[in-house]
Amino acid sequence: MTPSKAPTSAKPASRNQTRVLVLDDDSFQLDLIAELLRSLGFADLSCMTSATEAMRNISGKPNSFDLVLIDLHLPGMDGFQFMEALALTDYKGALIIVSGQSQDVMRGAALVAKLRRFTLLGSLTKPVQREPLAALIAGQF
Repeated sequence: MTPSKAPTSAKPASRNQTRVLVLDDDSFQLDLIAELLRSLGFADLSCMTSATEAMRNISGKPNSFDLVLIDLHLPGMDGFQFMEALALTDYKGALIIVSGQSQDVMRGAALVAKLRRFTLLGSLTKPVQREPLAALIAGQF
């Protein structure tokens, strides 16, 4: 888990108004993360299995999400490529990296996120558990 600074965009009034994108090609992980977020009070969730689909939803409206959780291992466009494309949209929300990759890969992804000037709240290993997720978002939303 790698903590960082608060998001630079306007903070939603409450968690149930926070717009969250969860991007993972594994439907089990996607459902698990969505359920954990709901249990933490988030209601406005968009769950997608394709980074390309996610970029179609974000293009032209980069601030349509306050928080994005991304897997690194995705078909077609991986998490690193997604971060690159997201940076080009001028996204101002927060980011959490979720992956089953090695710690070296996770550190590399965190570095890429910081170099792209994202507000990186941290990274989580799979399977995601409630307490580490709650710790990353505590005080942010």
